[in-house]
Amino acid sequence: MPHWTVTTLALITAAALVFFLFAAWAHLRFWTRRLTLALEYASADQLTTPDGATIELRRVPIPEAVTKADLPPVLLVHGLGANHRNQDLHPDFSLARYLAARGRDVWLLTLRSGLRPRSWADRRRMRFGAMAEQDLPVGVRGVLDRTAATALDYVGFSMGGMLLYAAIGRSVPEALIRRVVIVGSPGRVGVARWMRPLLRLVPRALVPTMRFRLGAAGFAFASEWLRTPFHAFTINPGNVAPGITRAAMMNLIEDIPGPLYADFVEWAGSDGEIRTSQGAALPGLQGVGTPALFLAGTADKLAPIPSVRRAFDAWGKDRPTIEKRFVSVGRAFGQHQDYGHGDLAIGTTVAVDLFAPIASFLEEDQAVVVADATA
Repeated sequence: MPHWTVTTLALITAAALVFFLFAAWAHLRFWTRRLTLALEYASADQLTTPDGATIELRRVPIPEAVTKADLPPVLLVHGLGANHRNQDLHPDFSLARYLAARGRDVWLLTLRSGLRPRSWADRRRMRFGAMAEQDLPVGVRGVLDRTAATALDYVGFSMGGMLLYAAIGRSVPEALIRRVVIVGSPGRVGVARWMRPLLRLVPRALVPTMRFRLGAAGFAFASEWLRTPFHAFTINPGNVAPGITRAAMMNLIEDIPGPLYADFVEWAGSDGEIRTSQGAALPGLQGVGTPALFLAGTADKLAPIPSVRRAFDAWGKDRPTIEKRFVSVGRAFGQHQDYGHGDLAIGTTVAVDLFAPIASFLEEDQAVVVADATA
């Protein structure tokens, strides 16, 4: 092949690559500007944990006319592969703003996993145990210091609840948590039995970072035109209003850091038990006396009802008079839809099916034993 032909092909290939990269950049920039939904916060603070990680606290604006000064602040904690927008995506689909409209002082915690790492050291610190032992206590203390409250109400979505399983009564004193709401938080990480031996063979160092953020942003524009297996696995697509899936893909999805993902792989490859350096999480819940409301979606494939129920059964097991309630969220139990995982936060009728019961539970002041609501 003549030399000039090779050169020409190389130039054409380079030009095509440059054009492709420019087109991808322009595409992402256009849709980012179009689909990014900015929300207002009364304050946004960065906090540093003892091991040097960064977390963030945001305070949701509250109408002064409806302030309920007699109730404590509420801390909302997001799930895996998400940031603080998990429970504050859109004004019409936001537990944070629903509670604020009822007069509650609402705070959103962004865990280290919900922020983009600035260095390799940042990424290495993104472990489940570090978040349970450092992010949660620093976040809880941060809210209490800023509000002069002695305790707060806690709402954990998915991993946000799992972290509390490992932290309450350990790194977070139980006396600092008045009431707890758990939304779609499994008490066990389960996979098919045939997968366990394979997962045990995977070295931690080889577990990759799941880079969802860029893909989600790039695909957001078409996310409501096509239904993929990923949609069916993470949400009930029929339970999300037009435009909300796009907003979620652009505004709340984050990468899952390799070290954090490796923790989940390790649990799944063994017995599924959530563990930190302080041991298995669920046995530590048996003596907890904090009132708790557990909610699980009937169509949730990431946190199926039995896995959430496992944590509910452990919660206060040694305290038979504890106030706790388990609610299966689906048509058979009186809700408008069968809820998947993500739509427990952004479902079409989530305000009626979840937000209202959550708000009512958090507004209660007297301890009352509440019956199981799964029958």
